[in-house]
Parts: sequence; C-alpha cells; structure tokens
Amino acid sequence: MSSAPPTDLSAIPEDQRDAVLAVLRERDALRDANKRLEHLVAELNQAVHGKRSEKLSEDERQLAFEDLETAVAEAETQQDEQAPPQALPRRAARRNRGNLPKDLPRIEQVIDPDSLD
Repeated sequence: MSSAPPTDLSAIPEDQRDAVLAVLRERDALRDANKRLEHLVAELNQAVHGKRSEKLSEDERQLAFEDLETAVAEAETQQDEQAPPQALPRRAARRNRGNLPKDLPRIEQVIDPDSLD
C-alpha cells in the first residue's frame, strides 16, 4: 500500500483545517493499528498452518491465542483513549401533538358512506 501524497493544507479553508488534521491523524492511527493486527494474524496463521516442524503444541498455540487477544485488547484500548468523546445523542423534542387548547371551537361532522352493503 503506497502512502498518499502529503495534503496541502493551504488549499483548505482555515475553519476546516483542524477537522482535516484530525481526520488525517485518525487515518494514520487506523493504518498503524491495521498493520499491527495484520502482523498478528500472519503470526497466528503461521502457528496454526505452518510446517509440521514449525507448528506449535496445544499449550503454545493457546499462549499465542492469549497473546493475540491481549494485543487486540491493547489496540482497542489505545484507540478508545485517542478517540474524542462522542456527544450524547440528541433527545427527540417533546411535542404535545393531539391535545389542542380547550378554547378552540370544535365542529363534529359525521359522514355517511353512499352505500352500506
């Protein structure tokens, strides 16, 4: 995967530069985490599907799985720490639909159908 050319921040309006920089930092962090996880998957594949002389015993394989779980948990924790706190979802407006004021005039009109078959 080739890296993208550096972004020219002078072409971006000033009020959007911080957002662009945050997105670029997040992209780089995700790429690093992705490379780390791909490396761990490659090691695990080697441990499980490698040559017979390179295969691990059941205990060693379990240890490799535990190391993988630990590394994934560390990566997720690091990602959670770096992520900005997300705003709480906006609550729906509480509207009073269906209750009209008492002082409004009320007109009751009954409409009978043309045929009552």
